[in-house]
Amino acid sequence: MELYWYTIIILMILGILVGIISSIAGVGGGILYVPILSLIYFMPINEAIDTSTFVILISSASGFITYMREKRTDVKIALIFAFFSILGSLLSTLVFLFITLDNSILRIVFATVLIFTGLNMFRRAYHTRKKSKKNSRKIEEPTDFSLKEHDYKANLKRGIPLFILGGFTANLLGIGGGVIYTPALNLIIGYPIHNSTAISTSMIFFTAIFNVIAKSITGQIDYLVGIFLGIGSIFGAYMGSKASKRMPKTLLQSFVAIVLIGVAIRMYL
Repeated sequence: MELYWYTIIILMILGILVGIISSIAGVGGGILYVPILSLIYFMPINEAIDTSTFVILISSASGFITYMREKRTDVKIALIFAFFSILGSLLSTLVFLFITLDNSILRIVFATVLIFTGLNMFRRAYHTRKKSKKNSRKIEEPTDFSLKEHDYKANLKRGIPLFILGGFTANLLGIGGGVIYTPALNLIIGYPIHNSTAISTSMIFFTAIFNVIAKSITGQIDYLVGIFLGIGSIFGAYMGSKASKRMPKTLLQSFVAIVLIGVAIRMYL
């Protein structure tokens, strides 16, 4: 893609918007980057997916560093889990070296993932609203992020298939995989949600390193587009983390869900 000064500005603004939305609504940026590049910039879907993977590497690196500073993640545990997600990504890379998916098929697969993500966001917003009505007390932010009392080995066998699936999906569709990692860490491994989010981000970062290396060899990454989107997303995520304290999260989740379903319908057409 040819980049002019106004294109660069638009890319950074879009990156900021995606960063804000993903930070507040709890949706991975890859779900939004691919439609933006495919529908707005008319990138072929496979190139949009590969470029989105590069953006995810940049944005997840920022999140990983932040969680490291706050001591909210355990690198050793994240690497163990990421090993299985990287296996999934490797499997995806090998499978699609021999099986070529047509762009129209990729669009349908991605649109289907958007539909499920949108419906899941509606469900989360509904349950969050329901809980807030039952309990109006202020929820205190956790201060102890230690995982010493949690034995991940007890439920690791149940989590491995989902980590592999997350890596496979991340490589195939250019998303982070957090939509699979976070629930698996929270509901199956048994980590508190704040630890699950931090470790999920670390897994996304480690897996994205592999995916970018693989796609730089076999794919079509537009590095300049990815850099400007990534820079914007870092600023947007910071702004979103500040704004989230003052914005009704359930309302934004519902809005993003509607947008995702609308984009999915457009991609089906």
